[in-house]
Parts: sequence; C-alpha cells; structure tokens
Amino acid sequence: MYRDYDPFAWLFAHHWGQDYHRQVIPALERLILRLLPPDAAILDLCCGDGRIAAALAGRGFRVTGLDGSEQMLRYARQAAPDVRFVHADAREFSLATSFDAVISTFDSLNHVESSRELKAVFLNVFKALNSGGYFGFDLNREQAYIELWTEMTGTVAEGAVSVAKSTYDARREVATCAITEFRKVNGEWQRSDYRLTQKHHPHDRVMAGLEAAGFQSIASFDAIDDLRMKGPTGQHRTFYLARK
Repeated sequence: MYRDYDPFAWLFAHHWGQDYHRQVIPALERLILRLLPPDAAILDLCCGDGRIAAALAGRGFRVTGLDGSEQMLRYARQAAPDVRFVHADAREFSLATSFDAVISTFDSLNHVESSRELKAVFLNVFKALNSGGYFGFDLNREQAYIELWTEMTGTVAEGAVSVAKSTYDARREVATCAITEFRKVNGEWQRSDYRLTQKHHPHDRVMAGLEAAGFQSIASFDAIDDLRMKGPTGQHRTFYLARK
C-alpha cells in the first residue's frame, strides 16, 4: 500500500496539480474518452484526491476510483460523493466488476518502483477490463526528472508553507522529492517531513510490459505535440493507449 503518501494528501489536494488537472480532461478526450459510450464504466486507477473522477462522473461516466492512500481517498470522497472509491494497491488489486476503460493520470504509474511491479499493474488492469476495453495512462520521461525535478519549489499560503527539493539518480533511474511542510492546525504549527519517489520507465520496457500483459493496438502520444497540453505540465510526458 502507499501509506507514505498519506502525509502528502493535504498539500496535494489544496496546492498541487491545478494546471495539470485543468489540462488533462481535454487531453483524455483526445486520447480515450471519445472512443467510449456516454455511460461507460471507467476505473480511475491511482485516483488521488478525486479531481479527475469527479470530472468524469460529471460527464455521465460510471466511475470507480482506486488509490493506495486512505488520506487521498478521504479528499476524493469529498470531491466526488457519488463515486465509489476503493482503498487498494495498484500492484495487487482485483475487483468484482469490470470496466470499459481504465485510466491512470498525473504520472501515477511512475510511483511504481520497478518494471516487475509495473507489469503486475498492467496484468491487473487487463483482468479488470471488458473485452475491447481501453487502458490510457501517462508517464514522465527521463528528461522530466533531469530538467524539471531538480529545481527547488515552494508553496506559501495562509496557514501553510512547504518546500520541495528533488534529485534524480540516473544510474538507478529513480527520482526523489523531499518535502518539508509546516501547517497550522488548531492554532498550532505542525511540521511534516516526507519523501516521494518516482521511477523512470523507459518506453521500450513499457511497451514490452503491455504486450506481455496481453494488450493490443498499443500506441504512444506526446502530451504537447499530440494531445495539445501546454507548458511544463505537458513537457517530457508520454501518454499511452492500449486495448484488450
């Protein structure tokens, strides 16, 4: 399970990812949503705080969200009270229902820390899909960690201050983001220190993993050139689409 992401849930829900979430629904429309019937059943894998699940439910899709962080799901249930959310690990989940599509966004699968575990995720997704169902997801490319993750960033808001410093180990293909957060809770400042880790999954390994899981018609798309995302949000980001 991804309990390490519980401390990150508040900062993510309130101050991270606004630009990504503003751009990703149009990108998903171009990638996968246009291929689905209006009432398609969609699994939002690694759904985080539920922003995308809420947007998809608002479009009439039947959405289920799954995430390994219970604290993330607490915010997701607030964002999308009519959506079913499941606390489970993407590497191990098995659901009784099946889906017309599975999506996983905001480089969530970069948090899967090995090619072996990524293949396990792909197998789980394949089993969860109806015949002919689609799997769409995005991943950071290595250049994102080299160019974008090595900068120190900060958040200053009423009652909260955070600093994030990232590093990238090219030999291990692992990026680490160390976050220090100060938040005022019940009139008192509380400090949290935690680390988030991402793994660079090279394109050839991703394609091989999807093929080994049984997927067909596998294609990749550049977030900016093909799906019209803009700025750093889309930079060095690849979307994949595969079919069962």
